[in-house]
Amino acid sequence: MPYDVRTSVTDLRRAFHRHPEPGWREFRTTARVVSELERIGVDEIAVGREALATDERMAVPSDAELEPWVEQAREAGVRSDILERTAGGHTGAVAVLEQGAGPTVGLRVDLDAISMSESAEDDHRPTVEGFRSANEGYMHACGHDAHLAIALGTIEAIKDGDFAGTLKVFFQPAEEISGGGKAMAEGGYVDDVDYLFATHIGLDHPTGEIVAG
Repeated sequence: MPYDVRTSVTDLRRAFHRHPEPGWREFRTTARVVSELERIGVDEIAVGREALATDERMAVPSDAELEPWVEQAREAGVRSDILERTAGGHTGAVAVLEQGAGPTVGLRVDLDAISMSESAEDDHRPTVEGFRSANEGYMHACGHDAHLAIALGTIEAIKDGDFAGTLKVFFQPAEEISGGGKAMAEGGYVDDVDYLFATHIGLDHPTGEIVAG
């Protein structure tokens, strides 16, 4: 690989952590995911309405609630085409990587942050190392920043590995408000998935240990 994937995943996680966005307002987050998928070179990227069943979305904020987050993303330099594709609270994406004949495997991760203020203590590691939440009142306190980074690292590793089959990664919006799961499930991309995995980091086991169930 041209660079250290572990370093890349760490940097990504910290970037996502610094810019948390709540459900259906993950405009900047979706744009960063798309940018990374384009860099990796997957075979298909579905964004917003292309990845979701619009009518199945739940707990969608009003236009007045969405607009400040759209404007914030625009000011941060998010591409206009991504803002168009995610307009009206249509955040999220699906990546498809085709690696020859074999099963279709799905991996689902989540995009959104929660309404919680991050510690401002001087010894708080994100403060010390410069990735504390820049959006006061919101933070990634449930690990979704890590899930996103892990998923992107997984795609890259599989692309350069010997996996035979198709990988679909679902970057689901609005998990914390139970608003995006059905919309993504009904979006069509999960229909031909043979095996579907969801993942969540935890604190009850040693680093590097994987627990099923």
